[in-house]
Amino acid sequence: MAKDGETAGVVAFPPLIFGIPLVAGIIVDRVLSKRRLPPAVRLLAPGFFAVAVSLVVPALREFERAQTTYDVFEEATALIESGPFAHTRNPLYAAMTLAYFGTALATRSTLPFALLPAVLWVVNRGVVEREERHLEQKFGGAYRAYLRRVPRWI
Repeated sequence: MAKDGETAGVVAFPPLIFGIPLVAGIIVDRVLSKRRLPPAVRLLAPGFFAVAVSLVVPALREFERAQTTYDVFEEATALIESGPFAHTRNPLYAAMTLAYFGTALATRSTLPFALLPAVLWVVNRGVVEREERHLEQKFGGAYRAYLRRVPRWI
């Protein structure tokens, strides 16, 4: 485990930031709301899941290739600029967003969509911005050049 100051100091484990509001939104929709998205929207869900997987698998391979961690509570040891990281600085968070969206569609729930802006705000402020500060401190000019070349999101 990394010592204090060697990690980004994120506010929470990112899958929980996405997962808790998603599951809570689905449950509240089921218990309190009679409104559902039309059944046909379920047909869109597999596409969102497929794109999410198409980001996750190569991103994890890049972490493995670079011999660095994807664990936000561990110290980054390498700057990854290849694979999906050549197109977005946050392919795993983009994938989580797509999976969140696909799950909401698959369950025909409406509340998760209303919660998504708050989820993305927390991810940006509490995770991404902190990771960016950590990576800039760790990798300096190389990371700043990467910031100029590659967008935060797609």
